[in-house]
Amino acid sequence: MKQKLLIFVLGALVIALTVTAGIAITAWAGGESDTLRVHQHQTARGPDEGCDCDGTELCSHLPLVIIETGGQTIPGVPTGERDRFGEETYTLAEDGREIIDVTVAVIDNQNRNNHPSDEPDFVTQSQFRVRGHASRHFEKAPYLLNFRNEDGTARDIEVMGMSAHNNWVLNGPYLDKSLVRNYLWYNMAGDLMDYAPNVRYCELIIDGEYRGLYLMVETITNGEEGRLNLRETVKDTELTGYLVRLDRPTEEEVGAVRDIYTYTERMFYLGEDASVRYPGESMLTPELAEEIERDLSAFEKALYSYDYDTEDYGYWNWIDVESFVDYFLINELSRNADAGRYSTYLYKEVDGKLKLCVWDFNNACDNFPDDEMTPSGFALSERVWFFMLFKNQAFVEQVIDRYWELREMVFSPEYISEYIDEVLEYLGPAVQRNNERWAESITEWEPLIPEERNDHSQTEAVERLKHWLYERIEWLDKHIEALRQYSHPSRNKAYNH
Repeated sequence: MKQKLLIFVLGALVIALTVTAGIAITAWAGGESDTLRVHQHQTARGPDEGCDCDGTELCSHLPLVIIETGGQTIPGVPTGERDRFGEETYTLAEDGREIIDVTVAVIDNQNRNNHPSDEPDFVTQSQFRVRGHASRHFEKAPYLLNFRNEDGTARDIEVMGMSAHNNWVLNGPYLDKSLVRNYLWYNMAGDLMDYAPNVRYCELIIDGEYRGLYLMVETITNGEEGRLNLRETVKDTELTGYLVRLDRPTEEEVGAVRDIYTYTERMFYLGEDASVRYPGESMLTPELAEEIERDLSAFEKALYSYDYDTEDYGYWNWIDVESFVDYFLINELSRNADAGRYSTYLYKEVDGKLKLCVWDFNNACDNFPDDEMTPSGFALSERVWFFMLFKNQAFVEQVIDRYWELREMVFSPEYISEYIDEVLEYLGPAVQRNNERWAESITEWEPLIPEERNDHSQTEAVERLKHWLYERIEWLDKHIEALRQYSHPSRNKAYNH
């Protein structure tokens, strides 16, 4: 009886913490979002509800994604060769295209387990290829889906409860042996910020071969009913909401229309390019692209100017400060190696301010292969925009205040640890199936340097992740106030008035 009472009290405490967090988060966001973030593991059918099937085929409480290629080779795999510019090249389809046409079926029963022989929720034609940068080299590859009608036009479909769209990513946790990084941080960001990609766990089958546990992920783009929901471009004018991505110059992703040249890229010779992701090619005139370039550069010029903190030219006239604060804290807590330079998305409504959107936590929490990300130190304070933002005392104080606010809620190590445990409990036997499918890579593959950072089981990976987060939060608790050094007058004489 005492044990049951303790469980009830702890459960009530978690619910109260979640409700309190939700109230505070809504207040911070200004009530702009009218949609509630769905955490799949909290709302979907669990693994313990059983099934009366005969066990002769895959039986899963998770949605199934079944792809038939018709025997085609999937393009987008690194060839091991480089072009005349020294850039990595990727395989093409037999017809020379970068994509192939496939059939995609999704099985997502709400009241019973899913089997490959079940009637699918939908079947659609789709374009298909391997995607990503370093992850293209993984045996468990990530994929891009682009749903199509029979006439080749885009087909928007609701997938696993996520708003209808035609562009989707299948992300297979591989480098992340814990299986939870992207799910955890996307959902945390989605609770705190105006938008973060929605995600759902699923199991993938390609041409009858079981490929393991995957995440179906929204791409960052415009959408009529979800995603960024930017206002449509006004034709023959320079009025538009827009989405820009910073990434490696060679990165090729869905939706890239053309490169633009920003102020900081010209001034500091950065190792990344900015490309317009929205508006699309049919609406992006040269004049509109130039206007986007001017608008983004106006913010950067103001930020790097002598009067960057004055009423008329202050950075806050161009950016949604709360968005930049939360983006910094989420990526700083997780020490996300790419944030602020690669896979970095900026978007703006016609009459709004610039906001940031998170993407890709595969390397977060000391999971970057080439460099150890210790729990100590600040990572983003030297990144191109934050370098200047942290010279402003008001911005620094806002970051510190927000950290302590979130520290009582979703940045609590107890909250995060409990969240991870709940996710893994929800995944249930799917974890074992994935581990059996990729057993050799989990137990023997050692991509991290130095080698002692590598885990040799999924359980080890989870424990290392939790331990790292505990130490990271402990360090931030002791040093978050030290961010004030970046705005101290003695450090910024060249920028003082």
